Amino acid sequence: MYRKKIERVLLIVPPTGLFIREDRCQTPIEELKTVSLRPPINLMYAAAMFEQGGCECRLRDFPAERLDWHDLKQEITLFKPDLLLISATLPSLESDLQSAAVAKKINPEIITVAKGAHFNVHPRETLEQFPSLDMVLRGEYEFTCLELAQGKPPENIPGLTFRTPEGNIIHTPDRPFIANLDELPFPARHLVRNELYFRPDTMETQTTVITNRGCPFDCIFCLAGNVAGRKNRTRSVDNIIAELRECVERFNIRNFLFRSDLFTANKQWIIHLCKRLIDEGLAIQWSCNSRVDTLDEEMLSWMRRAGCWLIAFGVEKSSDEMLKKINKRATVNDARRAISLTRKAGIKSSIYLLFGLPWDTPEILQQDIDFAKELEPDFLEIFYVYPFPGTPLYEMAVEMGLLSGRTFPTAAYSAPAMPTLYMSIEELARWRRRALRQYYLRPGFILKTLRHAGSPKAVLNYTRYGLTQLADLIFHR
Repeated sequence: MYRKKIERVLLIVPPTGLFIREDRCQTPIEELKTVSLRPPINLMYAAAMFEQGGCECRLRDFPAERLDWHDLKQEITLFKPDLLLISATLPSLESDLQSAAVAKKINPEIITVAKGAHFNVHPRETLEQFPSLDMVLRGEYEFTCLELAQGKPPENIPGLTFRTPEGNIIHTPDRPFIANLDELPFPARHLVRNELYFRPDTMETQTTVITNRGCPFDCIFCLAGNVAGRKNRTRSVDNIIAELRECVERFNIRNFLFRSDLFTANKQWIIHLCKRLIDEGLAIQWSCNSRVDTLDEEMLSWMRRAGCWLIAFGVEKSSDEMLKKINKRATVNDARRAISLTRKAGIKSSIYLLFGLPWDTPEILQQDIDFAKELEPDFLEIFYVYPFPGTPLYEMAVEMGLLSGRTFPTAAYSAPAMPTLYMSIEELARWRRRALRQYYLRPGFILKTLRHAGSPKAVLNYTRYGLTQLADLIFHR
């Protein structure tokens, strides 16, 4: 079955909803206020590797293109792929993997493959549950894709769990994390409609550039260590600059999300990158993430000069006690300092708060909202925590009776996935909208946002978006 040469590969974001599908970040975005759709960067890397192995590839983001199951069937029928690679998230797993069954009905010989963080923890169980799925990719799978394209026997490919023609499930050894990220080709941006992914304030095309992988911290809710390891691996500055130049010159993209598990871990690397961005004269703008305890004035000054317009911070909670419970290894004073320094540098800030932790009470959630008002970031997003298998939070939730073992909620991020020890799901569900109303509907905040929008186009977009959100927050209580 798997000995046939793979010549055509179809890589898909299935028509199951708008999600960010970056393995660590599995976020449904339709109900979120500050998160815009990102290009399917993991599939783009996989496609680049399949192409390097000699395959013809197509990549379709069905939700972004507003396409449905009929379009997927038509794509499979006309393109006749030898292999289908499905990007799956845990909250949408069952519907995502229906794509494998659809493909098998059209061509029983097609090889159906799925990628996603869930398969690092439950690969064998997934294949047992979904008989139309032939393989799952585990760990960093770019070189797994290359070896599949080259025709290497599956049993000799690390990081693969697959079903044999006889129905046996084979689990090969784990694949080591990629030591030198410069070995990877640039993502296959020529296969996607880049204009579908845009910066939310100006609506200009924006793409993702992965600069680092791995995080040495171990927050109880985070998949970073599971997906990318504990070591923060950085690409070389030369390699990043070359990708940015390709984006500018070939695709006319000048807005970027520098995606990493921890972007600001290495001050000297950051400053070196910023100096090169200035020297190259690419005239780009970019955003990034950061912990609240890894910034200083010098770093922020160089970031601002090099085109950084926004930094997103995982503030998470408003008390040191709660931060200790989630093993954040940062303090509320770190958050105060980070937002203050960022504002002083002339860079906008966005913060993420977590609702729905096991210990949350109404009083704690109100304290979180009040803390956000004190910090006064330019953007606030509130996520309900999701208990991903492979994280300590999942084990805690099961032990506390908040979640049944082997239960994977479909609600995520904008809706509570589980109750807390003190609040029901129904109580929690009311709090996010309440919090966003309290934060965003303050007249002073609205005036400040419009005053600092930066351009007439941004003012128009903020106004249009704000009116939409205003109606949503008022009429959907």
